[in-house]
Amino acid sequence: MVLEPLLPEYDETHWPLAILVAEAGLDADGVRSGLDSIEHWLTREKPFALLLIAACGPAFQGDIAGFAMVARRIEAARDALHRFLLGVAVVVPTATAGITRQSLARLSLDMPLQIFDKGPRAADWLCRCILAPAGLVIDNL
Repeated sequence: MVLEPLLPEYDETHWPLAILVAEAGLDADGVRSGLDSIEHWLTREKPFALLLIAACGPAFQGDIAGFAMVARRIEAARDALHRFLLGVAVVVPTATAGITRQSLARLSLDMPLQIFDKGPRAADWLCRCILAPAGLVIDNL
């Protein structure tokens, strides 16, 4: 019996708030799928904020090859990221917040980014501090 790899789920029903959820650890295909979703949102050429929920902690913890792939993809999309991705809120378990912060710092995203332990607090921060100053409003979450 072959198990299908776990892929992140995404939700764009609250656009310009894009939501990406990984409920379990992701393998390389899962990480690629998440990056594909972000790149798809960038092709809209409209500003948005990203709520990234990683229920299991950082996707590439201890995975040097996975981290390198993420770094390459971010570098390839850097111009579009700076133009359209206004900010990122990452939700991880409290126990993994430190390693998540270290991993994200190595990516040099150069945009507002905060780490939270609860999704509602993260969404509130994105709406109040990132989207609202850009004149973007979410009617309901």
